[in-house]
Amino acid sequence: MPVRSALVSLILLAALAAGAAPGLPAPDGAFGVGVIRGEFVDDTRRLNVEAPDSGPRRLPSLVWYPAEKGAGGDAAYLDPDAAATTLAALGRTFGFSEDDLKPIAAARVAARAGAHPLRGPGAFPVVVFSHGLLLYPEQNSALAARLASHGYIVVSTAHPLDAADQRLQDGRVIPPNFSVAKDDARFAPAFDTLVNGADLVDRRRALGVYAESIARSRIGRSLAEWRADTLAVARAIIDGHEPEAMREVLASADRSRLAFAGMSFGGATSATACRRLKECRAAVNLDGQNFDPELFDAPVGRPLLLLLSDWTRYGLFKGQSRDADFSPNDLAYEPWQSAGGDPAVVRVRLVGSRHMGFTDFAALLGGDKRDARVGEIDGREALSAVSDLVLAFLDTQLRGADAARVQQALQRHPGVLQRHVPARMRGWRRH
Repeated sequence: MPVRSALVSLILLAALAAGAAPGLPAPDGAFGVGVIRGEFVDDTRRLNVEAPDSGPRRLPSLVWYPAEKGAGGDAAYLDPDAAATTLAALGRTFGFSEDDLKPIAAARVAARAGAHPLRGPGAFPVVVFSHGLLLYPEQNSALAARLASHGYIVVSTAHPLDAADQRLQDGRVIPPNFSVAKDDARFAPAFDTLVNGADLVDRRRALGVYAESIARSRIGRSLAEWRADTLAVARAIIDGHEPEAMREVLASADRSRLAFAGMSFGGATSATACRRLKECRAAVNLDGQNFDPELFDAPVGRPLLLLLSDWTRYGLFKGQSRDADFSPNDLAYEPWQSAGGDPAVVRVRLVGSRHMGFTDFAALLGGDKRDARVGEIDGREALSAVSDLVLAFLDTQLRGADAARVQQALQRHPGVLQRHVPARMRGWRRH
């Protein structure tokens, strides 16, 4: 047995021996939840753009969907194949110890693998979800399961080479390959000025250099690949060309009502991709910094929910201001002269949360390093607040629910969900 597989087996056995498996919050909607796996294939692109012999671009994906309420559900958070690759990758990339990985290995989610899907053509809107950089498609299972229980089909797609190790259907394991060694030397300082510049004049000067240099950076190449991945998955669903394994589940999809969502780099991808597809009605960005030069000082053109980690305690970037009146994403999604004025762009800070607090890690990680990884926020409160707001926003944008639902979701979590106003941008404009 390979050393890595042996280590993962030991982690799984230790987790199970430790007692009751940790569970994520149970979905509270009217439907049961099913989950299946499949793999989209984009024959127009290479798996690895730098390796012509790597074959077509393959995108392992999970689908959470509405199922019969009586179906029950107690699925493993990571099935054995995923665990054998994902756990070792998380340990290697993020420095998780064996003890850190035990609750992730043992976790359960209230869904049933392969459950019979509810039928009803055009009944359920679709959410295409993207994970964070070097993370994995199961990372927001609590959110996906809750959305499915309320009548959404959630397709969570992996982005090989920028994800934790991914096993393809042909058996290959694709590890991450993320290096900035060949970046344009102008890119990093230009981005730093966008984040930490003294005023809008400095930032406007830097934006031109940034726009020229990002295409010759690893972030820029990943941005283009992830956007193409997301659009390829969405178009396959719209055109009815989804993988055979997903055909029965997507038979009940409303292919004209799509949203893109994601966390971190996946969240940023959701916004930049959504504006390129007419069927995409809204985007959800869970703490993803915008990197698309076309979206600085410009409207996103779609309703957008932007949930931000608590930068007043835990800045994402070196030197970032800890003042509540400015986040670097204030420079994105609206023209600078009217930042904060578009009611379709909802900006909210998750108080007490670090960046990783937007994933299931918020509820699964414990120990003395928990705060350093996910923040001070209670894990279940973090997952509940995020899913409440995301559900209200999607219901408003995809189902025509009363817009007051978003404000009501904010009010259910006082002191945790705080509406953000880019006040410093307004001050800069006055001067």
